[in-house]
Formats: sequence, C-alpha cells, structure tokens
Amino acid sequence: MLRNPILTREFTSSARSLKCNFLVWAYLLLLGGILLLLWPAGGIQSLISEKSKQIFALFFSIDLTLLILLVPAFTATAITYERENGTFGALFTTLMNPLEIMLGKLGATISLLVILVLLSMPIASICALTGGISMGFMLKILILLGATAISYGLMGLACSALCKASSTAIIMNYVLIMLLAGATWLPEALLSTFGFNQVWQIIRNISPFDALFFLLYPDNYKVTMATSVTMLNPFTIHLISAGIISLISLIFFYRYVLQSRERSGGNKQFYTGGMKSLKRKLNWPFYLFDPLKRKKPIRRFANPVFVAEMRSKLFANPKFVLRGVSVIFILSMVLLTLISLQFGAVLRAGTVRTVSIIFQIGVVAMLAPGVSSGLITDELAAGTFMSLRMTPVKPYTVITGKLKATFFYALIFIISSLFVLIAMGYLEQQDIFPEASMLSGDFWKALLEKVKVAAWWKQFWEIYSRIFIWVGILLLSTVTFLTAGLFASAFSKTTSIATAVAYSITAVVCLVSFAPVMIGDRFSHAFSAWILSFNPIAAAMQITNDAFESYPNLWINNLYVMCGLIVFFLVAATIRTWYLFHHQE
Repeated sequence: MLRNPILTREFTSSARSLKCNFLVWAYLLLLGGILLLLWPAGGIQSLISEKSKQIFALFFSIDLTLLILLVPAFTATAITYERENGTFGALFTTLMNPLEIMLGKLGATISLLVILVLLSMPIASICALTGGISMGFMLKILILLGATAISYGLMGLACSALCKASSTAIIMNYVLIMLLAGATWLPEALLSTFGFNQVWQIIRNISPFDALFFLLYPDNYKVTMATSVTMLNPFTIHLISAGIISLISLIFFYRYVLQSRERSGGNKQFYTGGMKSLKRKLNWPFYLFDPLKRKKPIRRFANPVFVAEMRSKLFANPKFVLRGVSVIFILSMVLLTLISLQFGAVLRAGTVRTVSIIFQIGVVAMLAPGVSSGLITDELAAGTFMSLRMTPVKPYTVITGKLKATFFYALIFIISSLFVLIAMGYLEQQDIFPEASMLSGDFWKALLEKVKVAAWWKQFWEIYSRIFIWVGILLLSTVTFLTAGLFASAFSKTTSIATAVAYSITAVVCLVSFAPVMIGDRFSHAFSAWILSFNPIAAAMQITNDAFESYPNLWINNLYVMCGLIVFFLVAATIRTWYLFHHQE
C-alpha cells in the first residue's frame, strides 16, 4: 500500500500544493482565533467546570463545522479531476489493477483528512486546561472527528466517481453532508405523533452534532430523547452509522470507477434526420428545451454571455431542472402537511413561519453557491477563457451575463417553494378579503369592489407587508450567495477550491453569525447587533415572528449588509476578471 504510485503522487502533490497548505493553515488559524475569543478574560483559575464545558462545546461545534466544510475540497474531485484533464483513461493503461487504483485514491485523500484532524488536536487540548475534561473524553472527541471526516470523505469519493464534473460532485457532496449532519432531526420533530420513536431517534443519531451533544451534556440529552432506543448510546450508534455510510460509499466508488472505465469512450449522440427530430419533439415536455435543436442568432444588443449561459445551463439540462423543481415542490408541501399534523392541536403560526424561513434559506444556501462557483474556473479548466479574451466582450459584460443566468437558474428553485409563501400569507390575520370561496364568482365581484378603495390597499400593505419584506430578504440572500460563488470562482484556480470557499462564506453568513445568541456575554450589545445583521434568517425571523426584540431594526440593517456584500463581491469579481483578461502569462 505504501509503495502504491498513485498514493505517493497524490499525497505528495497535495502536501506541496498551495491550496492544501492554505486550507490547513486557514483551518488552524480559525480554530486558534476562536479559542482565543472564547477564553475567559479572568484566566482559568476562576473558571468553574460548567463554564469550561461551555467553552469546550462551542469550540468543538465550530471545529466539527469547519472540518465538514473542508472535506469536499479534498475528496470530491479525486476522479472528476482525472476526467476533466483527460487522464482518467491513462490510469487503466498502467500495470495497476482497478483495486490498486482505488486504494491509491482512497489512501491519499483519507490520509490528508486524518492529518487534518490530528493537527487540530493540540489546539483543542488547550481546552483541557480549563478543567472538567478527562483523557477518555478527549479520545472520544478525536474518534468522533476522525469517523466524521473519513465517512464524509468516502462519500465525497463516491460522488466524484458518480459525477462527470467537479462542480456537480462537490454540490452533491455538500447536499448529502447537509442532509446527514443537519436534517436528521426532522423525522423526530415532524413524525413523532405517528409513533416509531425508536426509528426516529436512530436517524437523529446519524448526525455528528447529535453525538457531540450527547458527549458534552449526557444528562440534558436524555431529556430531549423521546424514548430509550437500545443498550447502545447515541455515540456508539453514530459510529455504526458512519461505518455503514463508509461501506456504501466504498461500494459506489468501486462500482462507478469500473463502470466509467468501460464507457470511457463517450456516448455523445447527434442527429440530422427528420424522424429522430420528430421522436424527440414527441417526448413531452423535454422537447420544449431541446438543447440539440437549431438556435436563433443572438440579438445585436443582447448580452451574449447571458444567452450562452442560459442555453448551456438552464435549457441544456431540462431533466435536472424539472426534477429539482418537482422535488422541492413536493418537499415544501410535505413539510407544511407534517407541521400541521404535528402541531394540529395547538397550531402556532410562529412555528410554521420559522420552519418556512429555515426551509427556503436552506434551499438557497444549498444551491446558489454551487451554481455560481464554477462560472470563471470552469472556463479556465475547459480552456475557453482564452477564446473569451479574444472577443470584444468586456469583463463587466461577462460578470453580469453569468450572474443574471445563474440568478434565473436559482430563481426557478425558489419559485418551486411557492406553497411555503402561500402558507405564510394564509397565517396572517386579516378581514379584507370576502368570506366567500375563491372558486365562486361572488368572491371576485366583491374583491373588485374592495380594490377600488384606496384605504383597502393601505390595509392590505399593513397586513402583508412583512411577507413582501421577507421575499425581499430571500431574493437579496440569493443574490448574495450567487455573488459569493462568483467572487470565489474569480479568485480560485479550480472549481473545487471555489466551491469550498463559496460554501464557507455561506456558512459564515447563515450559521457563524448566530454566535451572539450562544456567546452573547462575550460581546458588547452593539457588536452582537452588528454580527447578527449579517444573518438573513435572524432578519426574517424578526420581521415575521417579532423575534430578536433586543436588536431593533435588525432586518433593516440586514438589507443594508446584503446590498453591501453584493456590491463588494461584484466589484471584486469584476476587477479580478479584468486582470485575468489583461494578464499575459
């Protein structure tokens, strides 16, 4: 295994690469800065055990989050990188068999993740100086971090073997990680009224954050459990689930690596006959977006980059768009139905609003960075950026064209969750609409009479203004995450780095900015308000649920911050693209 040439080459090149060193140093510096921020001002002599446990919990929660964000950057491009550079077929012309190739890729990526976990432990061990932390506890935390990194890393390798493009593999890996690390509490929260509490509890234990919470606060964790599952504790169940995830990922990785070898010759199809064209047009509804049909010339004053991106991304893959829209549409309806069943006896509008906000921001946060993080790096990897430089198109035209196309791409998935917005509007108390059914003609006749009065529009705005403001926050958040991906793509060399940076920015905006809620006593009130102003979820909760009352005008500040971030990312990406256009290598 140690003499495997792929293992030697991959590990050596990764250890020497600027990307790997930058990610490792950034990871360690962030951990050191967080520990310095959490450290008590009075020293460890005056620290009690409970306060020590709180510091330890916050530190390792952030450590686990950063580690999860870094995993796809190391693993999700292991095979797609070979395909994109045309070297995948050459691997099978060597004297190595497919198993040796697979072990070499596995060994290189997993060893980097293990080293990353080990490098973080000296910083983490400083927390033990505060007291209340045993050596056995530290060992369990190390095992938890290692098992999470390896299982999610193997999942990234499976995504890399399954997908053809690096950007697709990274997005798939991040989506799976979000589901396994953050969405495992949903079945227990929404389906507990149907019974099967032991099953929902086991699903909840799949998340590494759930296991970390059990290790830190076992007594508090037992209070949140609906039932005692088995003799195994949640930490053990999580390790078993991590092993199952690793095994399934290995099976997919091995299978699709061999399958890719068999069909490495390509399967592109072109047609010129009328019968074939007629057959495709009868395949409804995909004929509406047929990427092989003859295209009209681009109009004179149209943005050619925007038209090209729309044709190559949005209309070139209609099956993915329609299936994605259908999945989000179904999920939104199922989510609202389950919330109504779970809280049917005492339905609270605030509960529905909170879940709706998290759902829609979650959809945007999962899709938007991945959609835009390859806009520039994909051109560089495909070798088409030089051709773009030879055209009269300006860098700003390139940036705006690509950003507009990705916004339309992301807007389709936002519209697919329309039922969530309708439910939020339905929960508003109002008396301005007629009492009759919307299906009857009397309703519309009475409504037409009401809309002629100016006072009706004023009352309409007073009732539904916060719904419109929430839609504005959602759209601004979408543009912010898209421009963050564009910014990362302009300053990165590969799509994998750009995607990791884009999702890291998204995680900081959506998750890290909630830090004042957990450690507000460490910051002043003004500084906490400034940090929370970056969070669109907090702003939306304030405008819809009257939350965060101690931070007035939080949602207004969030609008200003989102606009500022958009301008910063857009200007920086434009300047970087201008530099790439004029840089002579």
